[in-house]
Amino acid sequence: MRPFRLLGGDKASREPWRCGLALCLEMGIAWKSCPKDTELLVHAWERQLHCPVSSSVGRLFDAAAALTGLSMDASFEGQAAMRLEALSEPIDEYIELPLLGDSSGLWRADWGPLLPMLMDDTLSIAERGSLFHASLARLIVAQAVKIREGQGLNKVGLTGGVFQNRLLTEQATRLLAQQGFEVFLPTEIPANDAGISYGQVIEAAAQTMG
Repeated sequence: MRPFRLLGGDKASREPWRCGLALCLEMGIAWKSCPKDTELLVHAWERQLHCPVSSSVGRLFDAAAALTGLSMDASFEGQAAMRLEALSEPIDEYIELPLLGDSSGLWRADWGPLLPMLMDDTLSIAERGSLFHASLARLIVAQAVKIREGQGLNKVGLTGGVFQNRLLTEQATRLLAQQGFEVFLPTEIPANDAGISYGQVIEAAAQTMG
């Protein structure tokens, strides 16, 4: 995903409005309905102070929840995304997100076209949430197709905390299957950060035994 500078680092996971503001700053778009005082953060962003670069889809979900006005703050990481998922439903309509490839075979997606839609209050939050989910599901398929065209791979593994989102996962799985992909989901190891911890244990054990 297109990277962006995360305002306040890890603090943004509990304050989704920071994610929304970060995307707007990246795109040069004014977020007129932001309920927070942003002056100091804008200065920090301009000077790149405590603004680590992130390409996290989880933070993208937080931004979406904030930009729709659904959730500005969260009691725990992922809460804003869960609220957005709960209001959304599977739809066929979506926004196409540009893909830019490089010499390494990496295909980077641009979330920019989603922002005007997310801030369009002529649409309900449920409508915007549904469009957001559908657009990301279509993006996953588009990336998979590009990789298959270049490398001939036909198997897709969906992992990472974002795939705890049932709506996104079910849409992506269905669309991938329609394109002839074989889709794999975690069954015994968690899809989220707990899977990283498991991998770290395996790596440490391998080094000790090696």
